[in-house]
Amino acid sequence: RHPPPRRISAPTRLATSSRGTTGAIMGEIASKLCGARGEANYAIVGCGLPGRGMGWYHGLQLLEGKVPGARLSDIVEPWFLGGGKDSPPGQEFQKVVADWGAKGVAFHASVDSGDLFKGATEGPKIALIAGRTPDNPKFFRQAIAAGATHILLEKPGAPTVEELGRMKDDAAAKGATIWMGFNKNVTKYVTKGREALAKVPGGDFTLVHHNAYKADELAECFERNAEGMLKNMAIHELALACQFWGMRASNITDVEPHPEGCEVLTLDGRTDFAKIDITLVNDEGTKVRVSADRCSGDGCCAVVTDTSNGVVLYEAEMVEGERAKAVAADAAAHPDWFSYLYTQAVEYAKLKQVCAAHAIAGTTPPGVSTIEIAIEALKLAEYLTPLLKKKLAK
Repeated sequence: RHPPPRRISAPTRLATSSRGTTGAIMGEIASKLCGARGEANYAIVGCGLPGRGMGWYHGLQLLEGKVPGARLSDIVEPWFLGGGKDSPPGQEFQKVVADWGAKGVAFHASVDSGDLFKGATEGPKIALIAGRTPDNPKFFRQAIAAGATHILLEKPGAPTVEELGRMKDDAAAKGATIWMGFNKNVTKYVTKGREALAKVPGGDFTLVHHNAYKADELAECFERNAEGMLKNMAIHELALACQFWGMRASNITDVEPHPEGCEVLTLDGRTDFAKIDITLVNDEGTKVRVSADRCSGDGCCAVVTDTSNGVVLYEAEMVEGERAKAVAADAAAHPDWFSYLYTQAVEYAKLKQVCAAHAIAGTTPPGVSTIEIAIEALKLAEYLTPLLKKKLAK
């Protein structure tokens, strides 16, 4: 009845050169989306180190022209330009400052430096906030005060539902627009999977999300993502469950863990999921299965099954076919980078381009998650985390 999710065939450690075939695919997708006139300015808040920071990778894509209709105006890096400036990683970050600064990017140690967006063009000013979750509410308010017209907020946005709600109210009071960085909303594999599911009433839909951490890297992973797996890695799938399947913490009637796909660990005093595999059912009988594993090779897939006969009707990975060949062809370029940066490179570029185009046009991008969905996803994560830990402890 509930076959285990298949192993994703994406390589454990993928990499892409900045000018390889993967970039060509991103450029093709972005060019199709680019229709609005003008140019949006992006300020990246929370850059991080090359090959490791999601903010850094967002900046790299903008700087290299992977996001038509948008430009990189500013980078804010509070730690490596602040308290950690003289550390070895801080000294490494100075290479980014020198390289990108020579290309016109302004660097700041704080969002409220007084100079954010000073070199921006007349287009929209988008603050892409990619800092650590506990810091993001402060960065969010500072960015709006500094003149950001739009916020693209990386998941989960804030540590708690209450904080995210306050951010929603603050943005509304200031007239700023918030979009969430749930890039799987704009993926082909999810869209096509939902289309397949619509043809089979009562069919099963499984969302699979794998990361490529090694077992001895999990302690650092737990520390860096202290909000927990369901508020971090698996929040993407929970957001999809909220947006497209109507799941809410208030309407869940059944949570079924599949024990073979679940593991809870305590490492260096922090307890979290190394992997999770659950089926959610709401009060309308709608169900969706979510499977996430930190140590199974990087990749994401969707599976649709006809429950009447067990036949798999649809099965696709985020990275497969020609795209997988393109990524694999570039795999040797940067083996030390975090692999999720480039396995999701197409979606990162596409989401930034969609948001830029709609910011310029003054319209709402279809399918992109709002902060309301983020709040519901966070509520669901907060509901499920203690419930699952209790169930799995039995």
